Amino acid sequence: MNRFRTFSAGLLGFLGIAAATYGAHRLSTSPLLPYSLETWKTAVLYQFIHVLALLSLGRYSKGFAVPSLCFLFGILLFSGSLYAWVLSGNAGWTRLTPFGGSLLGIGWLGIAGEALFRRRAPEP
Repeated sequence: MNRFRTFSAGLLGFLGIAAATYGAHRLSTSPLLPYSLETWKTAVLYQFIHVLALLSLGRYSKGFAVPSLCFLFGILLFSGSLYAWVLSGNAGWTRLTPFGGSLLGIGWLGIAGEALFRRRAPEP
């Protein structure tokens, strides 16, 4: 088990619950931006999908370092930039969103690559 991956997934999962709760209780009645609740929901959804992927990679003590880092930084950039945009109203934050989305996609390709090219340990 990889403790860093599992810790990161747990922390980001907790933050995802906090973000979902905030969005449900505060943004639903907020006059911030007309699209803020939908944008917030998208950020939360992508965060949780990739937290689960990161958690599943935590089972492995070796390998999957690149996909794990891509998921970690992808969540921070993709979801984080959308959260910052909604909270601040500054659309400049959305410049980071495509980089985060790209990292999330690269993470999935990294999993595919690990599955194809990773050496198996000899069977006992």
